[in-house]
Amino acid sequence: MWDHDYDKKVTRTANRPIAAGDISIFQSFVFLGGQLTLALGILLCLNYYSIALGAASLLLVITYPLMKRITYWPQLALGLTFNWGALLGWSAIKGSCDPSVCLPLYFSGVMWTLIYDTIYAHQ
Repeated sequence: MWDHDYDKKVTRTANRPIAAGDISIFQSFVFLGGQLTLALGILLCLNYYSIALGAASLLLVITYPLMKRITYWPQLALGLTFNWGALLGWSAIKGSCDPSVCLPLYFSGVMWTLIYDTIYAHQ
């Protein structure tokens, strides 16, 4: 939503629904509200640790789209954001995160994302 003006100017992204004019900004906010409501409903079914961990992920989710404007490493921000689910999944099952298990899993996912998204960015 923040990038729709940029998306219009880039061939690869010009056909995205907002950039192409298929949906309005208002419609995208309505859709976002629905998605956030569903996500909150799911999150509230989890244990308190997982709820806190899920809420903490919002900072990453909100800031990721802006990273390509302020850093040469937006792939790292994507990896940190996208792989948060490894921490949340573990805590949803176990009730907390064991750093000896969760951190290697999380950072392995971050590195994998950094690698594949860097390759994608250079195509």
